[in-house]
Amino acid sequence: MTTSSVLLATRTPGDAVRSPETSVLRSRARLTVLARLTMVAAVVVCLVTIPAIPRASSTTLGLLFAGVPGVPVSIALAGLAFVLALRAGSVADSWVATIVSVLCMRLPIALGAGAPIYSWTYKHLGVIDWIQHHGHVATGVDIYSGWPGVFAAIAWFSTVTGVSTTVIAQWFEVGVNLALVCAVGSLARAIGTKRLTAVTAAFVVGVANWVGQDYLSPQAVSFLLGIVVVTLLVRSRNRPLLGWLSVPLFGAIAVSHQLTPYWLIAVALAFGVIGAARPRYIGIVFGVIAGAMVVANLHLVEQFTSGAAFDPVANAQTIETGVGSVGQTVTSIAARALTAAVWGPALVAVVVGLRPDRFGGGRAKRWNTLRLAILTFAPFALLFGQSYGGEAIFRVFLYSLPGSAILLAPIVLRCVRSGRSESERMARPGVARRTGVVVGGRFAFVGTAAAVVLASLLSAQATYGAWFANLVSPQSLAISTDLLRTMPVPSQVISPVGAGAGRMTEQYVDQARIDPGYDSTMDTWAGWAGQSFRNPEVERKLTSDLLQSDRPVYMLFTQQQIDAAAYTGSYPAGAVQRFAAQVGSDSRWESVVSAQGVELYRLKGVGS
Repeated sequence: MTTSSVLLATRTPGDAVRSPETSVLRSRARLTVLARLTMVAAVVVCLVTIPAIPRASSTTLGLLFAGVPGVPVSIALAGLAFVLALRAGSVADSWVATIVSVLCMRLPIALGAGAPIYSWTYKHLGVIDWIQHHGHVATGVDIYSGWPGVFAAIAWFSTVTGVSTTVIAQWFEVGVNLALVCAVGSLARAIGTKRLTAVTAAFVVGVANWVGQDYLSPQAVSFLLGIVVVTLLVRSRNRPLLGWLSVPLFGAIAVSHQLTPYWLIAVALAFGVIGAARPRYIGIVFGVIAGAMVVANLHLVEQFTSGAAFDPVANAQTIETGVGSVGQTVTSIAARALTAAVWGPALVAVVVGLRPDRFGGGRAKRWNTLRLAILTFAPFALLFGQSYGGEAIFRVFLYSLPGSAILLAPIVLRCVRSGRSESERMARPGVARRTGVVVGGRFAFVGTAAAVVLASLLSAQATYGAWFANLVSPQSLAISTDLLRTMPVPSQVISPVGAGAGRMTEQYVDQARIDPGYDSTMDTWAGWAGQSFRNPEVERKLTSDLLQSDRPVYMLFTQQQIDAAAYTGSYPAGAVQRFAAQVGSDSRWESVVSAQGVELYRLKGVGS
C-alpha cells in the first residue's frame, strides 16, 4: 500500500464525520435535544412556581406581574421549545411541545387557584346541581333551561363517575384546551395540510385562544364539537355519509348553546354553495334544527336578546363596566395586539392564496384557501344578528381561530424552517453553497422564535390580566354556598360588585322563582356605579330603605369584589372598603361571618 493510500484510508473516517450530511444530522439532533431540554425546563418552572401563586400580590396588571415570574417564564419557554422542535422538523416533539405549551398556560388555573375561577362558573354549577337532584331542568327561571344539553351531560358524568362538579370545573379548562389543539390538528389534516403544518396550526390555536370561553360552560363544549362538525363537513366531499353524521353532533350543539349553531350554519351554507360539503344542502338541515330551538324558546330569545339586527358596527362594540385601570388597559392592548397578529396575516394569506397566477401555486391552493377563508371570516356574519351582551366580537374571534390558525401555520412553518432546507440541499454532493440563504434563514428563525414567545406572553396577559378580579377564594365559596343552602326563602343578598360565587347550588332556583334579581349587585343599580361612599349618609339611607323589606337581607363583602372594582374601575379607589366599614359600624347590621377576605352581615329586624 502506498503512502498516499494510507493517508487516504486514515482520513476517510474523519472526512465522513465532517461531511455535510453528517453535519445536518448532528444539527438536527442538537436542535431536538435542545427542544426537549427546553420543554423539561418549562414544565419544571411551571410546577415549581404554582405553589407560590396563592401568595401572589394583588395587582390590576394580573398574575404575570404579581411576583410569580415563573408563570410567564414557563409560558415563554414552552413557546421557544415548540419553535426549536419545529426547526428540527420533528412532528412528535412539536406535538409534545404544543401540549407542554397548553399545560404551562392553563395549569396555574387548575392548581394555582383554591377554587374554580370566574363568577359565571358557579351559575353553571347551580344548574347542574338542580339537574342532579331533580332529573330535569328548572323551567321559567333563567335562560339555561332552554339550552340544557351540556349541563345535563355534565350532571350525568358527575353522577356516574362520582367526580364532583367542582373538581370538574377546576380541571375543565386544561382538558378542553388539550382537546381543542387535537381537534384543530385533525381539521388541518382533513383540509390536506402536512403533519408539520397541522401541528403548527394546533399550536397557534393553543397560544392564541385568549377569549376565556374555556371554563366549564356550554360555549366551550359547543365550540369543540363545532370543530368536529367542520372536520366532518370537510371530509364529506369525498364521503357524503360523514355529512349526515355531523347532523346529530350539530343537534347536540343546538340544544346546548345559543350562538355556536349559527357559526356552523354560515360555514355549512357557504361550503354547500362552493361544493365543499355533501350534501350541499346540509346547511339548510342545520338551519331547520336551530330554527326549531328558537321557536321552542322564543320567550327566552325575546327576553335575553340584545343588540340590533343588521347593525354590525354597533354589535361589535364591547360593554364598558367602569372607568378602567392601568391593568385593564394593558390587558386589552395585549388581547387586541394578538387578535391583529392573527387576523392580519390570515387576511394576507387569503389574498395571496386566491391569486395563484401571480403569487405561485395552483388550483388546489386556491381551493384550500377558499375553504379556509370561509371558515375564518364566516363568523363575522354573527355581528349582523346581535351583540351577545357586548361579547359578540370576542366570539367572532373565537370562531375564526381554527381557520386563521391553519392559514397562519404554513407562514410560521416556513419562517421557522427557513434556511434548513437549503442547508440540507447543500449537504448533497455537487450542490453549490449559498451561504446568504442560510444566514437569512437563521435570521428568520430567530425573528419567528421571538414573535412566538411574544405572542405567548400576550396571550398569557390577556388570559391572566384579570386574575384577581376573577379569583374566587375557598373561604368566600364556602360561606356563599352555606348561605345559599340555609337562608330563608325568599331572601335578598346584596354585594357592591358583581364578582364572586353565586347560584352554585340547586337552592338558587327557589329564590329566583320568587325574585329573579334576589342577588343583584349594587353596581347594576341605576346611579350606584362610581359611588365613592365618602358621605356616610349614603349607607345610612340605603340601610333605612332596606329596613322596609319583608324578607331577610344579607350584605356580602369579599376581597374579590375589591379587586374587581379596582380592575374595572366600577368604583373609585377605596370605595368598597369604605362602604364595608360603614356597614360594619352600623348597629342595624349584625355580623354573621367574619373571615379572612370575607365579611357577611344580616340586617336586623327584617324578615324574622
